[in-house]
Amino acid sequence: METSKKTPFYKKKKVWAIALVAIALFFFIRTISSKNSEPQETAKVERGQVKEELVLSGEIKAVNKADLAFGSSGILSWVGVKSGDQVKRGQALAKLDTTALNSAYLQSLSNLRAADATVARVHDDLKNKDTTESFTERETRVLAESAKDKSYDAMVAAQKALRDATITAPFDGLVTVITNETPGLNVTVGTPQVEVVDPKSIYFSVNADQTEVSRFKIGETATVSLDAFGDDQFTGTITAISFTPSAVDSGTVYPMRLTLKVDNSNYKYRVGLTGDAQFVLSQKDNVLFVPNNFIKNDRDGKYVLVGDGTEKKYIEVGIQGDERTEVSGDITEGTVIYN
Repeated sequence: METSKKTPFYKKKKVWAIALVAIALFFFIRTISSKNSEPQETAKVERGQVKEELVLSGEIKAVNKADLAFGSSGILSWVGVKSGDQVKRGQALAKLDTTALNSAYLQSLSNLRAADATVARVHDDLKNKDTTESFTERETRVLAESAKDKSYDAMVAAQKALRDATITAPFDGLVTVITNETPGLNVTVGTPQVEVVDPKSIYFSVNADQTEVSRFKIGETATVSLDAFGDDQFTGTITAISFTPSAVDSGTVYPMRLTLKVDNSNYKYRVGLTGDAQFVLSQKDNVLFVPNNFIKNDRDGKYVLVGDGTEKKYIEVGIQGDERTEVSGDITEGTVIYN
């Protein structure tokens, strides 16, 4: 009877190892061949304009923006405006009940008149005694004059309290917030009741990092675009650069104000709208440039690949923009470079 022979296990293992190596070698050769068959990306050295630009994000704010509050606590007796109303400088907007305040003011006037009469009587009694006035007479005169001064100060304070019971517009503008619209409510001193904004005083606010702020000057311009109006672009002129960093932002950043050249009579551009300001930090015309991604770097410096893509041509670089970089050195316009 014929018996079959089994292949030893170690021989099977060796066969599998050879097969795996062959498969790996096949795919490696295929990958190399595929890469070699792909055409190299090329470009040409060109001549034109190169800009170094910086984009800073920001938002619209207003120079004339006021949160108005009463100078004392009291009962709200009158609200004369609503949100969206146009107001003029000095126009009354809201008022507290002034019954007690008016009474205090009238009392202060009465006290002042009485003190003034006393001073007049004392001065008449001491007439022609400029050099013979006794210490007692001098004391009487000084006490009367001091009482009049105190009465005058009390009248001024009562007058101010009466005036502070009415909120007035500090400038021409638009009422944007009314905290309490219903008379009869008790309001506290210092709590904002009315917000007024002048739409004509809007500007674009950006923050420049400490490494950037020294590159800006008053009078320089930027192209401003707003997220809400993608197709609209405006010219913004730097009118203020803070000397101290912002206290509310993290990091060391300096607020800059860009005055916008826009007509905002229709209130199209509102406080809080966000966008970007694009600054041209430097610009050169009629210079050689190449695409940014074609520039390589090694220990000897920066270079581009020429010839068949294996020859290094070392260059000097200048202004770098978003897509192109100025180059100079032993390189000419029209030279084909490889990536």
